[in-house]
Amino acid sequence: MKGRLISRLGVCLGSMTLIGMATMWLLTSSGAAGVILWAGVLVVAGLGFPLGMWLGRRLLMPVHEIDTRVERLLQDWREQGRTAGEGELSGLRKALDYITAYPLTKVEVLESERAKGTAILENMTEGVIALDGQGYVILMNPAAQRILGVAHDQAERRTLLEVVRDKGLAEWVEMCQALDTAEPYKREIESHFPSLRIIEVNAMPMPFSLERRGFLLVLHDISELRRLEAVRAEFVANVSHELRTPLTAIKGYLETVLDETRLESDTHRRFLEVANSHAERMGRLIDDLLNLSDIETGKVVLDPMPISLGTFVHDVSAMFEKDAAKKDVKLVNRVPPDLSVQADRDRLSQILVNLVDNAVKYTPKGGTVSFLAAKTATHQVRITVKDTGQGIPPNDLPRITERFYRVEKARSRVEGGTGLGLAIVKHLVQLHGGTLHIESEYGKGTTIEFLLPAAQLQPTG
Repeated sequence: MKGRLISRLGVCLGSMTLIGMATMWLLTSSGAAGVILWAGVLVVAGLGFPLGMWLGRRLLMPVHEIDTRVERLLQDWREQGRTAGEGELSGLRKALDYITAYPLTKVEVLESERAKGTAILENMTEGVIALDGQGYVILMNPAAQRILGVAHDQAERRTLLEVVRDKGLAEWVEMCQALDTAEPYKREIESHFPSLRIIEVNAMPMPFSLERRGFLLVLHDISELRRLEAVRAEFVANVSHELRTPLTAIKGYLETVLDETRLESDTHRRFLEVANSHAERMGRLIDDLLNLSDIETGKVVLDPMPISLGTFVHDVSAMFEKDAAKKDVKLVNRVPPDLSVQADRDRLSQILVNLVDNAVKYTPKGGTVSFLAAKTATHQVRITVKDTGQGIPPNDLPRITERFYRVEKARSRVEGGTGLGLAIVKHLVQLHGGTLHIESEYGKGTTIEFLLPAAQLQPTG
């Protein structure tokens, strides 16, 4: 197509030159002057054709370059061929039309996607705040403005501290940004403006580009949830206290009657023993409820001290030697003698007693309960209680630390469990600043690990 354009343009220029010269010759007189003029016409005509070709090439060179680039980008159009009657520049015209329409199509798609994202953010119940790499707020959806009591115009290109007025939250976000990891962070904060609210904040790194990294904060207002939990804990505590008084009297009278050497019959004694057994079980339940309520409401105050872990585990396991011997269950203490933790002695005993009681209770005859411990790189001690018992089914494992949750409800009632032991353990471990982790394979055993701070001073026995 390019060659034909150049040739046709040259022919046109040459023809126009010849026509012009011929017209001039006809208008002039004949004779010697006419012969001279005719010779000039021939000379000019001979020069007109190459001159026209050269001019055509020079004039169409930019068009050729554009046409070449367009053809490379739009090869599919060239494959379709040219329909009859199309002009020389029809392909270029189509290309220009496409180049004009393509950005408009993309803008429409992007506008549609932006509208979807905006609609989602504006109708979310969770608050969303986006921060750039310098800590400036670049986005805050209506839910976040409602939770934090912030007007829309107050959040534009300001720092988080200027917008939220919460120094603790701002410092925590700065700490998360300084850690420079891809892991999300989670924290509960109390906001006192416009009213007291408890907000769960999830902070996640959000890359804007390869060079810039911001943060995305997702806020959940859990004030009502925490209020209901406080009401529940207070109700449980009050009921437990009210039940404890009459139950203490019942147990006292039952024990007094059972101590009598003379009873009318063995049947009477058996009935009294059953009643006393259930009274003791109810007493354990009330004690566990009160313990859990005190922990959750912050009434438990720890008194941490250095404790020699090996000796402490030996003393706790000695409490269960009699029960373990009845089932031929071995208690194996593999805790290093030089390892120590910084913990509250009474609460650590409560943690281990609950774990060992469950391990011995649900380990069949001939099984083993092992105690292990090791120091971690984060200056903590990982304590492990491992048994070869019946294990926990995978479906029950995520809920095993919930209050009153039992894997086998019928067997748990026979064994006398309250369903609160692991819930108490989890809260006491968290109160020490540690974490609880449970692994189990159904039919093969359970491994429970928890972290406690390592001792700073010389441990006590």
